[in-house]
Amino acid sequence: MKILLLKPPIRGFAHEIGRHYPIGLAYLAAAIRSAGHTVTIYDALAASDENRIVQEEEYTERDRLKLKSHPRWSHLLTWGSGRADMEREIVARAPDVVGISCMFSPFYETAYEAAELAKRAAPNALVLMGGQHPTVAPHRVLQQCPTVDVLVLGEGEQTLPILLNKLERGENIAGLEGVAFRCGRAFCRCAVRTPNGIHLTRRGTWAELDKIAPPANDLIDASNYGNVVTLITSRGCPFSCSFCTVHAVVGKRFRSRSSVDVVDEIERYVAAGIRSFAIEDDNFTFSVPRVVEICEEIIRRDLKVWLSLPNGMTVVKLNERVADLMARAGFRALFLGLESTDDQRLREIDKRFTSLGKVREGYRWLTERGVDVAASLIVGLPGQGIGEIARDVARLLATEIRFWSNPFYPIPGSPDFQTCIDQRLITESTDYVLFDQYNFATPTSTLTQEELYFAWVLTQTISHWPEFFRAILCRDAGVPDLLQAAAMLVDNTIANRAQNPDAKLECPAEPCASYLHEETVHVVVREESCFAFANRIFDYSQNIELNRYTADVVAMALSVACRKWFEARILPRPPQDTPIVGQIHLQIREQAMPSVFCEFIDQLESCFMATRSEYLRVSAEGAQETVATEQCT
Repeated sequence: MKILLLKPPIRGFAHEIGRHYPIGLAYLAAAIRSAGHTVTIYDALAASDENRIVQEEEYTERDRLKLKSHPRWSHLLTWGSGRADMEREIVARAPDVVGISCMFSPFYETAYEAAELAKRAAPNALVLMGGQHPTVAPHRVLQQCPTVDVLVLGEGEQTLPILLNKLERGENIAGLEGVAFRCGRAFCRCAVRTPNGIHLTRRGTWAELDKIAPPANDLIDASNYGNVVTLITSRGCPFSCSFCTVHAVVGKRFRSRSSVDVVDEIERYVAAGIRSFAIEDDNFTFSVPRVVEICEEIIRRDLKVWLSLPNGMTVVKLNERVADLMARAGFRALFLGLESTDDQRLREIDKRFTSLGKVREGYRWLTERGVDVAASLIVGLPGQGIGEIARDVARLLATEIRFWSNPFYPIPGSPDFQTCIDQRLITESTDYVLFDQYNFATPTSTLTQEELYFAWVLTQTISHWPEFFRAILCRDAGVPDLLQAAAMLVDNTIANRAQNPDAKLECPAEPCASYLHEETVHVVVREESCFAFANRIFDYSQNIELNRYTADVVAMALSVACRKWFEARILPRPPQDTPIVGQIHLQIREQAMPSVFCEFIDQLESCFMATRSEYLRVSAEGAQETVATEQCT
């Protein structure tokens, strides 16, 4: 049979633009090919740059639901191939089976649309769907998407070859591990329909990774992904973080490939001219001896590669020797999974194996060796208040740990998803499209949706300008007025860009000038740094509010600096008599201060000063000990 594996486009509020090598589809393609079938891959996110604003006449019912629920933004964006292009591709490939990837529950609608498109373009083809969403919500998918014939649950490398062979022969697939489908179709021999109308059998075992066929990378053009190839060296995670669903898809048991096999794969890529790799393991550093073996083997073979860990790593077993080996082997970018600086909160989310102190130590070891490192925070965890969020930011800022933050959203299948149901923040029937990370549709027990949005913007803003905020919060020169604060923010931004011309922006906002016009402060933002450009939307003239996030970031920076609450209005064009043309002009006006912001700024300042004093004291003692040791030596 001819099999087409399809990765659909995405529609939502914001997206980390970057073409991510479809390693999962490459592994599935290899398994399918080993069973004697012909297979191709179509990645709609990489096949086209048709990123654009979704027009109102295109809105679906679910799109309108998302927009209605968002506390601040009034846009939706779509990334990847349009329907016409996808339909042409499906028709041209004339598949017998179309397998659709649906990895994220909030974006299920475009996967459903791809299934409908596949049935229209290839009416006789069977449509399969796999990934995280159908794995954690199989009944919902089969009820909502009638054009999907069979779901593949969890890892598909063992399931797909058997499933496809049975389908080709017209055999009964009821009871086959790792699949779900509706009873009464041609796939079962039931005399009486099952009570819930669905056959569902989950896999009882997980594959040993050294026995899985290597990914079919010949089906993927690495140049479409910036010549950065994804590696999977292990699967599974023994930890139980409450916000995560990894166990549902790949299990809890840590399974790994042999170190030699991993480095052999890297060496094959290097021989083909590829030297950049993203290791997307669920818990790469769980087995430190294995990490040491991989690093030592890369160093021994002198492969000279660039390595990153997009899924991050824990510091629970990290030591200075391992950090040194990782840097020497080529690790250049990663983040340390922290999520909270509060020990009680870490216990509540079942992440008691980490702490701010451990992260600070690992951060120092890695950054001293030239690795680009940041810690991750989650904003808006169940029960989390604004004061706790402020203290998280203050501790990281005071101890000079780079960080960025993610808004909390309940992931279907995670323990926190059930917690949100128990706390009546959501219901069983809440539409999963609302769990888009940037929808802010789920308030906490202490924060409204709008307060949660601004809490996240505040944390992102502070992570974007750490030196600016460390100077501001020390308050050595008192509290600046608005014009002074705007000038300071511009100067800091220009200095940062001069020092790090290639640095990635934590937030889409780079102020380049400020001025007073008709007694109102204005801030100018480089257009190349705005939210629209970050999402590759270069014509937003009919929707300037697309840059609302950019404006809010600037407004929050000035609000913290001046201890007042400001709103930034996006001007459709610069004032006539301003000497600065082009770019994005923001008009800054003071508004009534929300009480939640008063608490945020009070907690931020007090916690920052207390943590900063202790950090500087300990740093000074450490420097004295280092000098004494060197003198003795």
